[in-house]
Amino acid sequence: MKNIIIFFLACLFVNTGTGQDTKTFVPEGDARYFDFWPGKWYVQNEDKTIDSLSFFNVKKGVHEASFVEEWYFKNIGKSIAIRTWDKTNNKWGFVWASENGLYQVWNSKKIGDNWFIYNQFTVNGETYLSRQGFIPQKDGTVLRISEKSIDEIHWETRFKQILIRQKDK
Repeated sequence: MKNIIIFFLACLFVNTGTGQDTKTFVPEGDARYFDFWPGKWYVQNEDKTIDSLSFFNVKKGVHEASFVEEWYFKNIGKSIAIRTWDKTNNKWGFVWASENGLYQVWNSKKIGDNWFIYNQFTVNGETYLSRQGFIPQKDGTVLRISEKSIDEIHWETRFKQILIRQKDK
């Protein structure tokens, strides 16, 4: 696990190395969007029960607007991600890898008040843009929404999940 994290950090360094500065980073504004994110989040089933085999374990990363995420999903397996604010480009970055050998670097864009990650895929000959949002709700839950589009105008919902944070013991 430690080697995977070092690998991700090295990838981020290579991609942002030309825009580095030495100023202290103090997150503000959109860099604070994911302040709610650290913790263990479970997927809520449609019947409002908790799926104990599908969850996100999120820890702070190398700075206040950086997160290391471990994803565990039944029928899919585990994966790891790094979600971090890039002060040079003023947007979120997201890198994800799965235990079955998938590696993805997602772009991000703010839509209204919420941040979405974007990536293009070709599946069964169909190329489309995929986007996901992790949107905090007033009741303390998080809506995870996945959508796809072939024209970036019309978006089709692929799935929605409600995530509930594990209560502190």
